[in-house]
Amino acid sequence: MLLERKSSRWRALMCSLAVAAPLLAVSAPAAATAADPARSVREFADAYVPRQLKEHHIPGAAIAVVAGGRQVFAQGYGVAEVETGRPVDAERTVFAPASVAKLITATAVMQLVERGRIDLNADVNQYLTTFKIDDAYPGRPVTMANLLTHTAGFAGGDFGTGAATARDVHPLGAHLADHQPPRIRPPGTRAVYSNYGMGLAGYLVEVRSGLPFQQYVQENIFRPLGMTRSSMAQPEPGPVAQALAPGYRLQDGHQVRAEGAKYGHMPPHGAGFRSTATDMAAFMLAQLTGGGRILSPDSVRLMQSRHFGNAEGTAGMGYGFQEYTRNGRRLLVHRGNIPGYFAIMALIPDRGIGVYASYNGIGKGGPDSAWSLVNAFADRFAPAPAPADGTPGPLPDIAQYTGTYRTALAADMTDLGKLSSLTSTVTVSAGGDGLLTTTGAVALGPTESRQWTQIAPALFREKNGYRTIRFRPDGLLATENPAGPLERLAWYQSPTVHLGVLGVSLTVLLLSAVGGPLAHAVRLARRRRRPGGSSDGSAPAGAFGAAAGAGRAARRRPVRGPRLAGLPAWITAVLVTASAGSLVAMFADFDANQAEFFLGGSPLFTTITTLPVLAAAGAGVTLVTAGLAWVKGWWTLAGRVHCTVVVLAALAYLSVAAAYNLIG
Repeated sequence: MLLERKSSRWRALMCSLAVAAPLLAVSAPAAATAADPARSVREFADAYVPRQLKEHHIPGAAIAVVAGGRQVFAQGYGVAEVETGRPVDAERTVFAPASVAKLITATAVMQLVERGRIDLNADVNQYLTTFKIDDAYPGRPVTMANLLTHTAGFAGGDFGTGAATARDVHPLGAHLADHQPPRIRPPGTRAVYSNYGMGLAGYLVEVRSGLPFQQYVQENIFRPLGMTRSSMAQPEPGPVAQALAPGYRLQDGHQVRAEGAKYGHMPPHGAGFRSTATDMAAFMLAQLTGGGRILSPDSVRLMQSRHFGNAEGTAGMGYGFQEYTRNGRRLLVHRGNIPGYFAIMALIPDRGIGVYASYNGIGKGGPDSAWSLVNAFADRFAPAPAPADGTPGPLPDIAQYTGTYRTALAADMTDLGKLSSLTSTVTVSAGGDGLLTTTGAVALGPTESRQWTQIAPALFREKNGYRTIRFRPDGLLATENPAGPLERLAWYQSPTVHLGVLGVSLTVLLLSAVGGPLAHAVRLARRRRRPGGSSDGSAPAGAFGAAAGAGRAARRRPVRGPRLAGLPAWITAVLVTASAGSLVAMFADFDANQAEFFLGGSPLFTTITTLPVLAAAGAGVTLVTAGLAWVKGWWTLAGRVHCTVVVLAALAYLSVAAAYNLIG
């Protein structure tokens, strides 16, 4: 068995060597490339990465490329530390690759599968002892295969999953038990990204190996591969901590440190993961050469094979890996980001090459900058001509697919993260030329409009490209992000409608909040100017005149009503206006507040979640007051209408707030 395993690895290595040469020969003279295969890669990186850092205002990056069974390039660019000017070193500078760690977790799982300690298709509750996954769908248990393909069916939400210091980190099992999200769909029916699911996969590694997760990974993956500057321990070992590049964000055009959320309660999904570019090159080599010292070739093939797709003809999920197509080639990728850092790893298996990049600043482009690098790299070293669209047979009318879509992950969220879907929808429109046009993030990478040609019923390919999307009968749009499908929205679910409702209601409530005190001040001033303090400015003479005047006043004047009856409407208007102001404050400095979101709150987030509740209570009182005003005839007609409009505007605002998890 041992000889057979070594033979398989040798064949895989020879295959990688055979396919790497044509790749590296692209865009460089053949003789020069054969003598120095790293030359063309260096030329590409030296031209691309510094420009990318400058354009997107990112302090630094480290890049590593492997091909032909070896590392052919590794280089740091920019600075690891803005304050001191310390340069990035690809071998020594440590970054936080975040969710790229999910590939480490999946590898650890596959090791235990090899050893017979985990069955990919068994109910995970067979292995759990201190808590169990809710049996929401009897006969449809969650399996390890579900966890590794993001198909377990858990609701989403990352609020409170981070920690500011290592001392604040919860034990993995305790956190998973205390923060188990609802199961909202049967497993194996849809792939939607789940940090909790991968955290649970890592915990099962802990349970079945008998070792803390970070210790297992250190002993069974990092150490055998020589990844000496990698760690999932929290806090990091001293040498790793000392070499860690701080993460940065832009503030008023300047780089400031992105403090907070450097650690987390679920290390298997990426919290607390630290590594260098060259260490990650070692991991890529293991994946491209039959497993290296950590997996068998069969396990590598299983890990990299497609196991689930949201629709046929579109990108799917391996175990941990996500499929991605560029130039007609299948890439296996994973990216990650936390405040101040983002990273990406991409393998091109049929060429035996891999590229890894890690950055220490969000800048202006954010994580999309990583996709731009991978696309440019694949275009340079794995090009292919765009396919001809061909002449398909009879196809359905594309108009049926038009509408507004949002990510299924946003729809599944049970926390404030759902607010992101207010500004991240995708619009699908049909043109007279038979092309669909999508506006928004339907494809990985920078958001832009794209055109699509129908090549089979409900299946579309990007015009002059290879990307594919597919519309399912249930309203799901499967995109090139295999764990990021989109859901079609009914008109009343559209963020455009919600923003319109918010705009109208806030206009009414803002005018009421500001106009109420002004109107009160004007009334007081008028009363002071009236002679003798008369309420109507005149005093009929004589007894008959007095009686007649009293009769006219009774017909003219409404019932005054309790002295403070109008106060709840004004308080409600103020609370709703303040609630909207707190949301504006959050989005105005989103990068800074993102860390507080992962940490589980701040005074601003407390305000965001408290004000709508108070406003709801105020609206309830105002609703009762408005009803009494109409029944008892309080105030003038204009006063009653005003109170009613205020309460309706408040209820409209609060209904939208509830839809985005601001209430409850």
